[in-house]
Amino acid sequence: MKLEDRIAKHRRMAESYRDKYVFQKVQEGETYDEWEFADDAVYTSPYFAAGQELVLKDVATHWDMAATVESRAYGVTFPDWKPVDFKVWPAENGFVQRFRWEGTNVNTGAKMGFYSISFVETNDDAQIVHWSTYVNDEEYGPFLEAAIGARGPFRGEDYMRALSEHFEKHGLSWEL
Repeated sequence: MKLEDRIAKHRRMAESYRDKYVFQKVQEGETYDEWEFADDAVYTSPYFAAGQELVLKDVATHWDMAATVESRAYGVTFPDWKPVDFKVWPAENGFVQRFRWEGTNVNTGAKMGFYSISFVETNDDAQIVHWSTYVNDEEYGPFLEAAIGARGPFRGEDYMRALSEHFEKHGLSWEL
């Protein structure tokens, strides 16, 4: 793949991620267009995986289902939750994306939000080999407590367990 094609693909990957959340399609189970993962792709996050390196093919909940579950769980308290600002920096070996997420708490009427930053590294075929996400606990922690009643940082599958407990509490189904 030529360099300019890879950079253009990286931009499309980031924009697809943004669009699926802006139009709240992730809650319906839609995945990010053009996102392909290498067999040995890993995910890291000091907040969601407590600095552990999770091999995506080995985690119990597939990444796209995890995104749907997260989005549906947040939607109970923040039905209008979505990105309100987006920046992307595509490069030859991946991209960096920064989001400002916001939503209105249906219980309090308060608007809450947070920033997330992701670094996505790809191989020569533009398959993701490493994805890492960072959030600021000062904003994200209170948002998450309001959304699902839990706060990180989380280790291993603890975040998915917290989402699962939230689903049970609110009678949500994993079925789409």
